[in-house]
Amino acid sequence: MSSTHFLDPRRLEGWKEFEKQLDKIEKWGSTKDRKKVLTIHKGVAKIGEKALKRAITNHNKTIKVRRSGRLGGKRGPSYDIMPGTLKRSIRVFNAKGSKTSVMVGPRSGIIEKTGPGAGVIRNDGYFAHMINEGDLPKHMGGKGSYNGPNRNFFEKGITTAVFNRMFNELLSKYRLAFDNYMSRQ
Repeated sequence: MSSTHFLDPRRLEGWKEFEKQLDKIEKWGSTKDRKKVLTIHKGVAKIGEKALKRAITNHNKTIKVRRSGRLGGKRGPSYDIMPGTLKRSIRVFNAKGSKTSVMVGPRSGIIEKTGPGAGVIRNDGYFAHMINEGDLPKHMGGKGSYNGPNRNFFEKGITTAVFNRMFNELLSKYRLAFDNYMSRQ
């Protein structure tokens, strides 16, 4: 047989069944299974959340952020950051614009302006990048550089071992979910 002759795959025995299997594989993770995939991602991200929280040391006193006075600072309300705020801000949350992707890290929100919690931050981690990178601004009482125990908390929390554990967990959960999906078809 010369190299100019090709075998037509549609004439192979079992080709139709193979095409059906490929169609099923292509549809995995679509709208019906999207919630399952999202649940898997959130479960795996919880491993990272726990590791990050373990890497954070709670500050022993309230940090008072004053927007006026001797140190100056940006416009806006003065507020207090309660001990443990950074650790409480670490969460698993949906990635914006995606139906199955999640992220793990500090969440930031809005400071309460009225009511019993006015002027107090208890779970808003807007300052996490300043702590992680060591960049505490003067209007927050810092000298411009932070070298405390939480410096590089993200790198300390998400180590290679934690990342590998998350990856292996993801693979095993994907395999189980995919096998269940294929057996239903």
